[in-house]
Parts: sequence; C-alpha cells; structure tokens
Amino acid sequence: MSKKSFVNNNNDTLERESFRSILEPLIVLFNKAVNQVLPGQEYVLEYSIPGGIYGYFKNFTPTDKQINDIKENIKELIIDRTPIQHELLSRKDVISYFQKLGRNDIIDLLNSKPRDENINSGLRILNVNGSGELFLNDVKENYDKLRDFKLFKFNKGFFLIADTDFFNRVMPKRLELSKYLKRFNESENTMQHFGITSIAQLNNIIRKGELSEFIKVSEAYQAKIISRIADNIIGHPLKPRVIFIAGPTSSGKTTTANRLAVELKVLKKKALLLSLDSFYLPHSEIPVDPQTGLQNFELITALDLQLFKNTIKALLNYEAVHLPKYYFDGKGAKPASTPTQIDDETYVIVEGIHGLNPQLWHDVMDVESYRLYISALTTINIHDHLPMSTSDHRLIRRVVRDHLFRGYDFNETIKRWPDVMQNEYQSIFPFQESAHAIFNSALIYEIAVFAHYAPSKLNVEKAKSEYIAEQVEKIKRLLSLFIPVAPADIPFTSILREFIGGSSFKY
Repeated sequence: MSKKSFVNNNNDTLERESFRSILEPLIVLFNKAVNQVLPGQEYVLEYSIPGGIYGYFKNFTPTDKQINDIKENIKELIIDRTPIQHELLSRKDVISYFQKLGRNDIIDLLNSKPRDENINSGLRILNVNGSGELFLNDVKENYDKLRDFKLFKFNKGFFLIADTDFFNRVMPKRLELSKYLKRFNESENTMQHFGITSIAQLNNIIRKGELSEFIKVSEAYQAKIISRIADNIIGHPLKPRVIFIAGPTSSGKTTTANRLAVELKVLKKKALLLSLDSFYLPHSEIPVDPQTGLQNFELITALDLQLFKNTIKALLNYEAVHLPKYYFDGKGAKPASTPTQIDDETYVIVEGIHGLNPQLWHDVMDVESYRLYISALTTINIHDHLPMSTSDHRLIRRVVRDHLFRGYDFNETIKRWPDVMQNEYQSIFPFQESAHAIFNSALIYEIAVFAHYAPSKLNVEKAKSEYIAEQVEKIKRLLSLFIPVAPADIPFTSILREFIGGSSFKY
C-alpha cells in the first residue's frame, strides 16, 4: 500500500490504515452512484483484488457510458465530500430496513444463524441520502485517498479500485494474463457450482447436516489442484530442481509444501523440504522497525541470505550439507549433526514468505527453479456487496495458531499484524505474478471452524491497547455470523490442520 497513517498509542500499539478502510467507503459511494444511474439493477461485489474489488451486475451488462456515468457520479460525491450517514441498529431493525429495499442477501445472512449478541450489537448501516449498505465495523470517508479511484469494465464485470498505486504495482498491465485473477475466478466458479458463495449459504449447509460431505468435496478439490501442480513441475520444459513456495503469512505454505512432496513421490521422485524459518539471523541481528520499535521478523533482511544461497548451491552440487535448524532461543540457526545429500531425482522444496523475492532466488538459475505463490483467497461473501477480507481471513488463522502452538496470546499477534501487512504490501504481493503457478489455500468452510476456536481466545477486556480491542471486536463480530463447527470431520492432511492442530505432517 502506498500511503499509511501511523498513530502511536502509549508506545505499545501502532495503528496503520488498512486497505479495507479505504475500500469500504468507496463501496458506499458506488452503491449510491449505481442507484442513481441504474436504479433497480442488482450487482455483486464478488471478491477482493490487490487495491480493489471485482464485481458484476446480475443478468445485465452495462454499457461503457453507464460505467462512466457511475464513475463520474462517484467523483462528484468525493469532490463534494458528501457525508456518509452512519446508523448503529439492532438486528431486528436492520432486517426491517433491508426488507424494504428487497435485499434478500442481507436478510438471509441475519436469519441464517440463531440470535447472537455480538451480531445484535455490531450492525452498521451506511448510506448517502438513500439505500444503505451493511457493515460490521466503523467506516471513515477517507475522501483525500479516494480521489484517484478507478472504475472500469473487465470481462463480464468491472473493477472498482480504491488504491490505484497498489493495483498498478501488483497487477500486470494485461489483466487477462493475471495468474491471480485466473486462480480466483476458478475458485469462485467452483464454489458457485457447489452452491456456497456466502456465509448464509454455508450456514444453511451446516444447519441441514450436509457439511461433512462438503468438507470432503472441498478437500478433494484442493488435492486435485496440488496434484496438477506436481504434474506441471515434472513436465516443465526448463526442468526445475528447486521449488520456491511463497506467500503471505498464514497462507498454509508448510502444509502445501508437505502435500506437494507427497505428490512428487507419487510421481516416483524424491523431495527435500527446507523452511526459510531455518535461516533466521540471531535475534540480536534482526532489524528493528523504526515505527514500532519492535524487531521485524517479516523483513527479508531478517534472514541469513548468504547462508541460504550457499546451502542451495552445495545441495545442487550434490555435496553433503549439514542443514541449518533454527531454535527459538534467539541464538540463530545451528547445523544439523547429520549431513544431507541429494541426487538427480530429488526436488528441493523451499517454503517461506519471501520465496518469490529475487533477493532470495536470483543466484539460482531460472532453469533450476519453479515458483509457486500461495494465499488464502477466500471467495465467501458476507453479503452481495461485501466480500470477506482475505487479510482478515489470514489474521484469524494466525491468532488461533499463535495461541495454540507458539505461546502468543492475541495481543502479541495483533500488535505485530500492521508490520506483517506492511511487509506484504511492499515485499510479497508485488512478486505474486512472477510465480509459475498460484494456489488458493482457502477452504470455504474453514471460518466456521475458527468460529469454534477463536472466540474463547479473544477477550476484549484483556486487550492491551485501544487498537487491539477494536481488532478483537471486529474479529468476534465477523465470527459471530458463522455457525461454529467442531473439527471432527477435517482430514489430518488438511491445510486447516496447520492452524488448529492434529495434522499428520510435522511442523
């Protein structure tokens, strides 16, 4: 993201303006403009993309002029700094409000789960002199940051871009060639085929007792994609020897690396797994973020890059290598007592958040590397005009994993989250299109499982700052929309097991 605001609260929290805080007021303005230009036309904001959102009109294709009229209408609202009205209403009043507007998507959402006080106390309607939008959190206008927004047609739908700079840095000029969009579209089309693209539809499946079968189908779908990637690696004309698996935090890289190794073995190959975590510098050498005063483990400079390059070169030269192993004592990696040596049939799989960064792999010839980008590209919608945030999805994953397996409570995880996101915007997302393939690790049902785990880990009264308290309330309101699901039917090889435990893989 190109622009961020930094607010220190008693030196123990740091609030950085998130991408969604810019996008959400634009969604309100877009709704007003559509009602002005195309009254009565229904639309869906289908999924988030870098810098914005992709959507389409139901059973209707707008002309170029109509899209331009909507854009000009939004511009006028921004220039005039038209105020957005905020109303905090009860669940009953929200249902009554949207019944008058014929918004069955919101009515179905609120009726798909029994009464929950977190829902009842957190529903916000925002509007500009007309029909409103439903949000779970406060939305600020941010007009100064919206002046450069974009709205343009793409395929059968449109892109609504809030952060144009970020969109331009990450997405290719020829959008039809984007691997990211291709993977998101494929996932979305698959979920539409299964009939689950919203929280309301997922809750209905759970209420009917049909989730167990859907879990099997979802897991089989992911397994098929990983198998296809393994086939592509084996058949790649450049004959890659090293496979880099990268992606933002909590995207399921470790489980994917293990499952890919299994698929390669099915194809009569060998696999050696390496984690970039093993190449962390000693804590005394980890760079400090000047904004937070915290050591930033998310930066690529927190890794011993020379040790990594020497290790890869030695392995590819078939030398016996004492691989580094990182211990969380702050002293850095130590060489394993037993050496490792590979042969011509062995693929080296390297997983870590920086796997696509050229600083990591530029000394490994392109003919010897295959790059796989992984992220949790959730396709589930809160309602027709509000897709779920992919970053919120990953934060929920990380809060649960950190609590269960890393000894961090939610305060530590959420306090560091702004650093995590900033590094992703600067050092991870811009490289995603350089991948040979993109894998979507999101499971459409998984947030319902986190609704079973996370609320008991999140106590707003124990929050150590106002910022952390706000984030806890935000997460709990989102999770309160889901019917909680216990993990009994989740396979031991599932990516979800990386975050809730019980995996058959070693981490």
